[in-house]
Amino acid sequence: MAGNNTAWKGDNYKFVGKAFDYAYADRMNKLLPIMNEVNSKSIDFELAGAGGYGELKHYDGTNLVMGEQKRGFKTIITPEEFVLSDKVGRKQAKVDRMGETKKVGARLGDAAALTVYLHALRLFGHAFDKDYAGGDGKPWAAADHPVASKREENRKYIPDPDAGVFSNLMTEELSVAAVTKAQTMARRFVTPDGMPFLCDFDTILVSPELEPVAKKLLGENSKLKPTRNPDDASNAASPIYDMGYIVIGGGNDGFGAKQWAVCDRRLMKSMVNIVYLNRPEVLNTELDNPLIDLYTAYVDFGIGWGDARQIIFSNPK
Repeated sequence: MAGNNTAWKGDNYKFVGKAFDYAYADRMNKLLPIMNEVNSKSIDFELAGAGGYGELKHYDGTNLVMGEQKRGFKTIITPEEFVLSDKVGRKQAKVDRMGETKKVGARLGDAAALTVYLHALRLFGHAFDKDYAGGDGKPWAAADHPVASKREENRKYIPDPDAGVFSNLMTEELSVAAVTKAQTMARRFVTPDGMPFLCDFDTILVSPELEPVAKKLLGENSKLKPTRNPDDASNAASPIYDMGYIVIGGGNDGFGAKQWAVCDRRLMKSMVNIVYLNRPEVLNTELDNPLIDLYTAYVDFGIGWGDARQIIFSNPK
């Protein structure tokens, strides 16, 4: 008889789970074009930046030339646990099983998705803040990123002053000219081993306030792209007509009103990671009270960036 008293809880769970999964995917899909998701089983995750051996050396036909890999920097991402619970009463489920249980799943799904989503927005929002340094000791947007490291100490890489620095920070307001300037800057970047940094800056990231400007420059969405330069009275063909944009902001998080960035979408997915020790899920907990069904949203994750070359930020005054 005891099993029959709690059987209704099992029926609820399948509806809660479906609603949770949908709500989570709906939120996170907005940022996944520029962020990668990684499943981890370690207490922390090491995200390495660019590196390489440089050009091959001339071969004299006899002697091999030994190379030494030049490295960028390493960011250590440590996942943390986040949790939130809600309950469904038996009467609620009996009166409106489909409606009420789906609401619980959707609410918890929104909470879990928004937790990850807001942390992702804050990653970009903190890009200009010196108190949020990356593996190279600089904020993500900086005028003096070290190009390469020279050695590792206590899991941290020490900058090589002889390798020089590079800037991925501008102060121009969003325009066609500013975007093309950033693209030109990126083509002059070099990797830690001195090789050209091969990139395709194809995506503009904007604050909610700048979305109208992005629409003017690129079209309403990825399917509607202008073929003329809206900044050019001569109607010359736009050099950025084939780019897309993503809004980085919501509530109090993300970019400030005038802030924007341009990036290589493919390289962003290699260099910006959401690391999950436990992906978001809804857990059903057994309670002593047979009239209450308890659901808990749980996620264990961390977020970080491993390199700064694949994105250029602008922070107009």
